[in-house]
Amino acid sequence: MASTPSHRLRLTPANSPFLPIPARSPHRGRAPQLSDSRLSLKRVIGTTCVTPTGFDAVRSSFAYIAGGAVVVVDVDGDEYGQRFFRARPTASPIYGTPALPYSTSSPSTPKANDSRNRISLRDSAFGLNDWAESPTSKTWTSRERIKAATCLALSKEGRFLAVGETGYAPRVLIYSLEDRSSDTPLVSISEHAYGVKAVAWSPDSKFLASLGSSNDGFLYVWKIDPRTGAAKLFQQNRCTTYVKGMIWVGNNLITLGVRHVKVWRIDETQATSPVKQKFIGDVSQAAQPQKTLPGRNVLLGNMIEATFSCAAAIDDTKAIICSETGDVCLLDDFGKQTKLTHILESGFVTTCVAIRNGLVYIGGKSGNFATLDLESLLKGSSTCIRTNIEASTGIGVLAMGFLKDKVVTVDAKRSIDIWNQDHIPGASRIETTSIPIPGGGDAVMGVGSLAQSNVTGARFYTWSQSGQVILWSTDGTIQSNFRMPLDEAYFEEEPELANQMVTIRATMDGKFFVAGDKLGFVKVYDFVTKECVSSMKAHSSECQFITIYEDKSNLLIASCGRDRTAQLFHRLTSGEFEHFQTLEFAARVSQVLIPSTDKIITCSLDRAVQIHDLVTKEGDSDVMAAIPSRTLSLKASPTSMAVGPDGKTLFVSQVERSVYTFDLETGKLSSSFKCFDESGADPVILDSLTNCPATDKEPAFLLGLSNTDKSIRMYDPQTGQFLSREWGHTEAIHGVAMIEEDDANRKVVSVGSDGTIMIWEIDLQDRGWGSVSRDSSPAKDPSTPVNLPTLRRVLSKSELAEFQRPSSAAGGRRSPPRTLSKRRSLYFGNFSSTPVKTPTAAQTLTPAPVIAEDTPSRRPSGPPSGSPPISPKSRVKRRPSVPALNSAKTKSNGSLRSFGSLNMSTEQTCRTLRAYRKKLASTDPISQEILAELDQELRLTAVALGDRATRSKAMSDTMLSGLLDQYSERLVSLLDEKLRLGKYRGSSDQETDSTDKRPGSSGTGSSSTSA
Repeated sequence: MASTPSHRLRLTPANSPFLPIPARSPHRGRAPQLSDSRLSLKRVIGTTCVTPTGFDAVRSSFAYIAGGAVVVVDVDGDEYGQRFFRARPTASPIYGTPALPYSTSSPSTPKANDSRNRISLRDSAFGLNDWAESPTSKTWTSRERIKAATCLALSKEGRFLAVGETGYAPRVLIYSLEDRSSDTPLVSISEHAYGVKAVAWSPDSKFLASLGSSNDGFLYVWKIDPRTGAAKLFQQNRCTTYVKGMIWVGNNLITLGVRHVKVWRIDETQATSPVKQKFIGDVSQAAQPQKTLPGRNVLLGNMIEATFSCAAAIDDTKAIICSETGDVCLLDDFGKQTKLTHILESGFVTTCVAIRNGLVYIGGKSGNFATLDLESLLKGSSTCIRTNIEASTGIGVLAMGFLKDKVVTVDAKRSIDIWNQDHIPGASRIETTSIPIPGGGDAVMGVGSLAQSNVTGARFYTWSQSGQVILWSTDGTIQSNFRMPLDEAYFEEEPELANQMVTIRATMDGKFFVAGDKLGFVKVYDFVTKECVSSMKAHSSECQFITIYEDKSNLLIASCGRDRTAQLFHRLTSGEFEHFQTLEFAARVSQVLIPSTDKIITCSLDRAVQIHDLVTKEGDSDVMAAIPSRTLSLKASPTSMAVGPDGKTLFVSQVERSVYTFDLETGKLSSSFKCFDESGADPVILDSLTNCPATDKEPAFLLGLSNTDKSIRMYDPQTGQFLSREWGHTEAIHGVAMIEEDDANRKVVSVGSDGTIMIWEIDLQDRGWGSVSRDSSPAKDPSTPVNLPTLRRVLSKSELAEFQRPSSAAGGRRSPPRTLSKRRSLYFGNFSSTPVKTPTAAQTLTPAPVIAEDTPSRRPSGPPSGSPPISPKSRVKRRPSVPALNSAKTKSNGSLRSFGSLNMSTEQTCRTLRAYRKKLASTDPISQEILAELDQELRLTAVALGDRATRSKAMSDTMLSGLLDQYSERLVSLLDEKLRLGKYRGSSDQETDSTDKRPGSSGTGSSSTSA
């Protein structure tokens, strides 16, 4: 059998001759998981134990499951101490479990995970999976983090603790009880695929039995090293029946459940035949085949339809087994025949059974309790009942165990009581005293903190759906409790629908508690007088959130519900509570906050945050109103909000797994961050945001919970950097609260639907924030560019063209305006003898002049002003004239406006230059003035290109220098040749001009002669 499938988290590596090498994580900034936690579990209130498999007691200690952790309580007289044992999904055990062999010579007995554990060549004994077993090489996924402890067992001598899990990739964990609270198990076994139903130690602690759920269908017996606790598979077999309990009777294992009682016999003297060597000199031996765990069903007789719920061993051959309906049976395994005998009926639903000092204790689900005389029961007498206590409180006993001089019970209210040894559970509590370890009772729906000095004497409070409010101290004791009144609900369409408490908030001094229920009522409860001083029908449906703001002179209350409204209340100077305004919205309001006396903030599911200003009427402070001030648009629907300690910053968590920070004064987005974990992956949705300001010992942080992976998380509010996370709840987390201690220490309290309350201690001293495996960034100021919102301004093509022109002319001077004497065109003839001035002023004043000359890519829509229509023949034969050369800069600007892209303008300029070089091969002369202007423009272009290369890294120095050298040499040689030809033909041009009486032109030749 392979250790674990390749697609699951494998915590027990295969045998390898080398030490495992931690693989490099693919994510940057991964923090070490073993020592990076800034939250440490200090106390667990309540338990998730509902069957005897989740509780065990040995000597002076007992253990019970609580969410994803196990609590071990050491009792010393009237005092007790708690220890906590839980392992992260990537916890590396001290001792590895050897890989279970698969061999063709093995018997055809079904193996656990047989169909899923076919090993390929790459997953062989020396594959890559063996070298990546370090916890730093794997990341947690959401489903891997949600694990619940379902069963446990203490070894008889009190040295080891075995814990079974359920969830994704469940494990069987073995801890050493010699340690204090531990996160590192001795052994981690991952052979069960769908969950572990029960674990049990043998009386001599040599074997540990682990039973999978009915979907898993396997029973394993592990041989334990008594010195180290290391485990090795000894025997196994299938067990697909729905089993509810498992105990050891001597050297045999008994499983019981739905119409099922079976005896499994452990054979310690397994005979193994010698293995013949295949080759000479081959000293390696093949894996020995596993011997199947033999088992035999017990004949039930007239108990064939019974469901057996609990059992207790009397000696090595006898045990008492009870059914859910109250049947008490005696199991006798003496000799080869195993016999089950029905003795009597208790008359109530049986949940647990235990034996001590010749008495059998039987507990019931409804609070009934009975004691039986063991000696009479062994004789088969039905009159062995000594006491039978009827249910007085109606609180059932779910599990029970005995210490040296104490008896421990777990009741249906999730509370644990430690009684004297002569106490009978179910008797009057007035007669005897106990050491209570209280629980939250029903599922805890929320938590809130109180000030250090308040009228209740507690530090935080919790509430349930029934309206039960419990006030707690940080050491887990109940200071007081009361029940918030709930109105009865009756609906003709849904008569079974009951009213439930949804949210409760208290003033910091603990005097008033404000509650909102499912019917939409908002009630104010006075803790001092124990009366409900106000009750208002605030919403037409469920009231979802309540917030309170108080100072020396004001007490403001706001509530929001599913009816798309927010209701505002305040306390008058006379002491009465009054509703003064209703705010209506387009969508359901998810949360409302009152950060100060002049502002109220709401967020709704239409992806908007609304800010209202609270104002009072002049001369009458009891008259108030909320005036709309600003609306902030969000990217997704909000889930929670929190205001910074300065009252100027708003944190908004959204369903797209991000937290956005807004400036309340300007309404602008300051920053945002994704709610990643330490590996930079797997973002989650944050809820119940709480901003915790900085103190002398600790920096500021943003606290929240995530029901995506049932974790509590901390982030840096300025940079959004992940700080820490912890988990422990196995069901939905309903709230977190921050508690400040007298010594300036702070604790976090979290509550969940599993009925547990967990108190965490924050440890931020002597640790650098952000000191994960990357360089820490300097402290960021809100005014730095990192925290400023990203600038976004999309410019049009015409706007981009306007920005291009001044940058090209910045490197040199503008060409001076010139006056051209007598203009002559070879194409349009002689139309005017008036000197023409270059319109430089017009080019400067008009941002986008109309292109007046032909370009290689575009033509004007009409002929130039003052010129006759252009014939197609002249357009084909035309050569550039003096005005065309003179308007080179104008053409460049026009092409920029036409295309709007610098790359396209550059291509256009290159095409123009190539066409110009071809025309330079002709014999047409060029005037000195035009050549000087061309030389100046080329120099300015070269300077502009140099500035462009300095500002941008896109153009390398080598390419730029090569381009300039090539074209500068080419142009200089061509210009020199033209200058030489111009001087030679200068006299003939002047004679031609005087003879023809025509304006000066830049070109002569055959065209002018023919004219």
